[in-house]
Amino acid sequence: MTMESILYPKKVSLGAGIVGGMVGGALMYGIMVILMTQIGMNANCFAIIMGLITGQSYENALGPGIVAHFLTSIAIGVAFGAIINVKKFQIRGFGKAIGLGIATGVIAYVVIFVPIAMTVLPPHMMDLMAMMPMNDVTMSDHMDDKSPMSDSKETQMQGESPMDEKMKMEEMDKMMMEETQKLLPMIMIGSFVSHVAFGAALGIVVTQIVKHASTKSGI
Repeated sequence: MTMESILYPKKVSLGAGIVGGMVGGALMYGIMVILMTQIGMNANCFAIIMGLITGQSYENALGPGIVAHFLTSIAIGVAFGAIINVKKFQIRGFGKAIGLGIATGVIAYVVIFVPIAMTVLPPHMMDLMAMMPMNDVTMSDHMDDKSPMSDSKETQMQGESPMDEKMKMEEMDKMMMEETQKLLPMIMIGSFVSHVAFGAALGIVVTQIVKHASTKSGI
């Protein structure tokens, strides 16, 4: 690993940032799919929540959620490409690039993900639980494999009063809130890991591209 900076044009580093952001975004998405599956939620729950945050309905949230995720990843990659054009942050090889990439991922986690997780994520997770069957044993026991909507229809068929139905819905909301509070720390930890992996992948990909470009141009 050379100690001299790799020389590269700004447009090359920005383009490398775009590619690195996409690769890092794909890795992050894969990690979140594994995490969501492990905690008993839909594998694409991460993207669906992203889609819900953008204002989409549950049925239409997956596609826009994936797009929003990768656009964010690309934007972070472009920012990384711009940063490594600053003399102080010019990369000298994979070591520095990976370090800078991980730092970028952690900053993105703190600036972007944590505020979302502390504000809009919990209610959207509750919405998701209400709209989809859960694999988690605890929630299945609480919900008897039914969503609040289907449970509400059953209470009406059984002739329960509106007051009874309201109390049952409130109890269901309470159960979902408790389950959300249990899952949120695991999601926070998993997301941190995925952001670190994103940053490392970003640094590796960008370094490989700019080194190749500098070699081809004879710099």
